[in-house]
Amino acid sequence: MGLRLRLILVLIIPLVLVVGVYGLVRIRHEQAQLLDEDRRNMAPTAKALQIAVENALRDRQISDIKRLLSEIVEYQEQIDRIRLFDRKLSPTLVSNPLSIGEEVPVEAVRRVIETGQPEGFYQRRGRQPVLFYLVPLRARKGEIQGAMEVVHLASGVEQKVQAATRDVWLRLGVLLLVVTVLTGLVLQRQVLRPLSRLMAGIRSLGLGQPGPPLPVERRDELGRVAEAFNQMAEQLEAARLKLLAETDRTLELEHQLRQAETLAVAGKLATGLAHEVGTPLNIISGRAEFLLQTLSPGDTRRPDLEVIVAQIDRISGIIRSLLDTVRPQKPEVQPTALAPLLDRLLPLLQHGAKRRGVALAAAVPADLPPMLADPNQLQQVLINLLMNALEATPAGGRVEVRAGRSIHEGRAGVAVSVRDTGPGIPPDLLPRVFDPFFTTKPPGQGTGLGLAICRDIVREHAGEIQVESRSDRGATFTVWLPEAEGHRS
Repeated sequence: MGLRLRLILVLIIPLVLVVGVYGLVRIRHEQAQLLDEDRRNMAPTAKALQIAVENALRDRQISDIKRLLSEIVEYQEQIDRIRLFDRKLSPTLVSNPLSIGEEVPVEAVRRVIETGQPEGFYQRRGRQPVLFYLVPLRARKGEIQGAMEVVHLASGVEQKVQAATRDVWLRLGVLLLVVTVLTGLVLQRQVLRPLSRLMAGIRSLGLGQPGPPLPVERRDELGRVAEAFNQMAEQLEAARLKLLAETDRTLELEHQLRQAETLAVAGKLATGLAHEVGTPLNIISGRAEFLLQTLSPGDTRRPDLEVIVAQIDRISGIIRSLLDTVRPQKPEVQPTALAPLLDRLLPLLQHGAKRRGVALAAAVPADLPPMLADPNQLQQVLINLLMNALEATPAGGRVEVRAGRSIHEGRAGVAVSVRDTGPGIPPDLLPRVFDPFFTTKPPGQGTGLGLAICRDIVREHAGEIQVESRSDRGATFTVWLPEAEGHRS
């Protein structure tokens, strides 16, 4: 059973009982009024009959009395029978017999004879009410010598009572129907509709899809329930957002922990590498410098030895940078021009590019301002990006370096892009390219630390590194570094 039906029953059943009791009381009242009116109408008729019968009895015209009684019954609609009683309560004259029988109301006749006062009362014979009206009969000297009974079958009164009953029940039925409909409408608008909105809100909240706040259009109990629900929904949403934030923070802490563990491993590797490579590298560097010192300034072998010494120094710088990655040190930032850096760097990579059949080019504007960067660390970033681009580009492809002014988050700077025409990076791998030890190269051909080191270097310079890639369209790595303030135009 639904709430609507239960509420209607709870409200209507008492109303039906009250209306029913009222209807019975009203019908009884209507019946009593009609019977009382019928009895009052009978009183003057009975009085006139009393006078006529008393005069006839004084003249002892019994036959005339009987004929008079018969004529009165025949022509008076309100009279159905007349009987005369002597003082012994025995009927002496009867106008005509009736279907209700000839039973004598002994007690009533005795009271009328003894008191000399008329009396009228109703008795129900079967389903029909019968009016008995008794009046005393007096002799010439005023003594009571008997009584007269006037009987009226109140069928008309019964019809009026039935009509009044139908009218009362019809009106009460219409009233009950109207009250029921109005009660249903009021319940729908004032109770069921707010409860339906509340149930929908609770269901949505349970599914994790909180909707708009419930409208608070009233200040009663349901309005306060809606306000409490809105407050609960706000608190749950705030708790959910807080939980999400804590979950994100937990995931970030886990990521940082994994990165710290990775860097710890990288530190051990870098330390071992520096120890194992450093000793023979120092020996090579010492022998090369010794040979360089023994050569005359015009010796043709001197440039090659200078290149060897310079590359040994670069390898030493890379090892130091690798150690700096696991033992972060603040970069020696200074205004650094990109063009001279590329002029020194590109010739070192041209030989490998030609061997692979890849074109290597650079386009740097002449008015490009210097950047705030550590030259050695910036060179390391560019070497890593260019080497990755060359390795990813097939024969006949192209690797290009472009640079230009760029505004990032309201700050002026320089954006340096390294673009290749290789197969590109799959979309699902793009978010991981800067993770330590992540690499797409075959085992033994890469450590996965190059891009992670580049990212850390750029961040130490307050810069930004990004990657864009499309399938079969190559990849583009862009490094943004702030512009040296004293050189802004």
